[in-house]
Amino acid sequence: MDIHRCTLKNGINLVSTKPHGAPMAACTILYQSGSRFECDDQLGATHFLRTCSSAAGCAYSAFSKTRVLQQLGSYITVNSDRQSIAFTLQCPLPAFHDVKYYLLDIASRTCFRQHEIDLYKPQLKRDLQTVHPEVLVIDLVQKACWGGGLNNSVFCEEERIDSMSSNDLDMFSLLNMRSDTCTMGSYGLPHDEMMTYGEMIEGKRSYETEESAVDNVQMPYEEMALLNRKIDFNLDRPAKPRWYPPSFARGGFEYHDLGPDSDTWIAIAVPGCGNTDLHCLMTHNIVASACGTGNNSSGQHAEDRVPQPPLGGFATDVYTKFRAFNISYADTGVFGILMKTRSCSAASAALFAASFLKKLGKLAPDQICVGRQRLKLDIALQEENCVSISEGMALQAACCGRLDNAYQAISLLNSVTDQEVTATANCLASKFVEYARLTERQITKFRLSCIWSRSISLVKLRPKYAIFHQCFLMTLSRKIIVRKPTLQTPYFFPGNRMAVAVVGDVQAVPHDRELLCAC
Repeated sequence: MDIHRCTLKNGINLVSTKPHGAPMAACTILYQSGSRFECDDQLGATHFLRTCSSAAGCAYSAFSKTRVLQQLGSYITVNSDRQSIAFTLQCPLPAFHDVKYYLLDIASRTCFRQHEIDLYKPQLKRDLQTVHPEVLVIDLVQKACWGGGLNNSVFCEEERIDSMSSNDLDMFSLLNMRSDTCTMGSYGLPHDEMMTYGEMIEGKRSYETEESAVDNVQMPYEEMALLNRKIDFNLDRPAKPRWYPPSFARGGFEYHDLGPDSDTWIAIAVPGCGNTDLHCLMTHNIVASACGTGNNSSGQHAEDRVPQPPLGGFATDVYTKFRAFNISYADTGVFGILMKTRSCSAASAALFAASFLKKLGKLAPDQICVGRQRLKLDIALQEENCVSISEGMALQAACCGRLDNAYQAISLLNSVTDQEVTATANCLASKFVEYARLTERQITKFRLSCIWSRSISLVKLRPKYAIFHQCFLMTLSRKIIVRKPTLQTPYFFPGNRMAVAVVGDVQAVPHDRELLCAC
């Protein structure tokens, strides 16, 4: 397999992979312009970009895109997360010359018309109603875990759909979908042809001017847009490094109520690691895989799938499933456990997941070895997926990483020692234990202050019961300090960064502070 890397004149980083005898080809244009880069007036813009990708562009109509791509056995997919948005074309190798301009029209030559956007708004509302609960709970737990840019959801809120205009989408694409934030990856295509194809993307950069070195967060969007128009083809100056909106970890609770007695999806997470350090990222992946991230085998029905141990072995019935997940972005990530269960067992499943995460550092060496083998199998299975390889190469170019093939990924996986995996697991577990102790002290202090103020008010009303209330207060406070406190109502305390998200029967799941204090 031949792999070539280069930087084009317009600032795009290109990685092309040319295997021998590949019948299918894939090309990805990736922008580091996910939902974390949306401002207040543009929240939900990436959701519109995904949905409106089939609309008419600058050169081709919606009917032409659908008909020609289907006739030639090709299709274009648009995937986005909080970090990036990727436009991928998969087609037979001989048909690439006929369909490559359709990808260029969708990804780089965006043209939004208000009447077409209005036609797609009912479809966006239907998409929000048909989102799978598992996808929704993963999105909500990241929203609960982070404040700042990473708090923005990948879905547009229903209240904001009608207010979205073509000017908002044009401004978002103009400010974020630039050539200095763009990377390209290809599979099965010649490198020289990809260089010519990549140079067709309009060069557009952001850089520090000599007159005023104003940061992106301080510069108004209108001035930033004018600056980009002035330097559309001025490629002599070095590009400014990509700026990421600041995000901070916080403890939150997000939910989406599906009604009583409904199936419930619960996600519990803490901050993880970013994807700039591949060694650290691989270590976190081994920890997640050692806990169990999927199913041992796939059947025709959900009941035929056996979850991976050790998490899967703790399920009390066939309706309860556990799995670990690790999501990484440029500077940080999220690590946690996702579970699906019935409403009657939601409370016990959530408490078990919280207790398991606190004891994450007790993974046995044989479980770490099994998790390593699971990752190797997943890497080998993705080796023949041209779309996955193309998007992976573009993502590597964006995060300055390099894993050319499955052999290098497995070599990096083998270089991670069991001691490093155990240390990472202990680090993740210490976050839960540390925040649990902090919250427990705060809850005790809060409840004592409430009892004290309540007893003082009673003594003022009836002074003759002063001695009785003092004895009662001492006895009650001693019981609270010795026994672990539990809360019947959700209290919010600072210092805790464990995020909890629930989709389903919300009333059946204890609050995140109860999860910390009850186990």
